[in-house]
Amino acid sequence: MTGPNTRGAPGGTSGRPGNEPAPIVEDAVLRAAARVVAEHGWHEVTLERVAEAAGVARTTLYRRGVTKELLLDALRVGAVQAYQAALWPALTAPGTGLERLRLALHGMCDVMEAHLGVLSAMSNVPDPVFHLDAPEHGARDTFVAPLARLLVDGVADGSLAASDPQETAELLLNVVTRTYAHLRTGHAWSAERAAGRLVDLALAGVEVDVARQPATGQ
Repeated sequence: MTGPNTRGAPGGTSGRPGNEPAPIVEDAVLRAAARVVAEHGWHEVTLERVAEAAGVARTTLYRRGVTKELLLDALRVGAVQAYQAALWPALTAPGTGLERLRLALHGMCDVMEAHLGVLSAMSNVPDPVFHLDAPEHGARDTFVAPLARLLVDGVADGSLAASDPQETAELLLNVVTRTYAHLRTGHAWSAERAAGRLVDLALAGVEVDVARQPATGQ
């Protein structure tokens, strides 16, 4: 769940006083934090455990101003970046809305799989990655808007049916991300089986059944 070599918190301040920038979190520390979160769960994360996993002294993290909250912010940024990268091909690809939505949903499953341990462990923190009730984080624009756009395109080309694309997009986001994680961690489904069955089921609710469409005049 790493992109740039170093990362600060979203917005660059992480709630720090004044305009003081957030400390930089090195990739090695962020990777270590991800392993600790996946192994112990977010509530059991300590800087001591992160320091040990990263192979640095605990005092080093303290001197750098690294906090548990800063690590959560940095991990969340990584998840957002991964999600955006996964959906970009679907947003720019040719094809029908249905074809592109299928590509997007599989991309979402790929993101969940790549970061399954961390995302599952962070699902019960006060502000989880896919939390939509905090407009200041722009979560709806980040996670829901791309899916809504694909639904609108599909309605326009006749491949999808969605009376309320925004609401349907929010439903798809929650169904796919949460159910995928549950099937993988709670039921030990394979990644291929979970993604394939889940995407097919999700699309069945919005795909236009051409065979049921009224015949046009000859």
